[in-house]
Amino acid sequence: MDLFDDTVRANIAYGRVGATVEEIAAAAEAAGRALAHPLMRRAADAARAGRCRRETPVLLRLDDGVIVEGVVDAAFLEDGAGWTIVDFKTDVEIAGRLEEYRRQVALYARAIAQATGGPARGVLLRV
Repeated sequence: MDLFDDTVRANIAYGRVGATVEEIAAAAEAAGRALAHPLMRRAADAARAGRCRRETPVLLRLDDGVIVEGVVDAAFLEDGAGWTIVDFKTDVEIAGRLEEYRRQVALYARAIAQATGGPARGVLLRV
């Protein structure tokens, strides 16, 4: 999955000006592991079928009138399973914020379900 029709390393170097060779190698390795994850393989299958969205803005009005907005990292539609919403986390240690992140991805899933009229589930993927 190359962003600018180039290698993963070249894309990382483009996105992180001034990164050392070691930083780029570590980021490329982490990206490779994430892309090899079964969840991301399913997302890639959905993308090939035109059923995947990335960096999608969402807006949701809660029952109390509060408006929640955010950007979904990835959302893909699987036959018979509805939408899977993936929220990537790159924090070194997410344990201290796990409940916050779970709440965030649940709100994203709720927004997608409301917008599409279909089921949606949220997944956190630590990279």
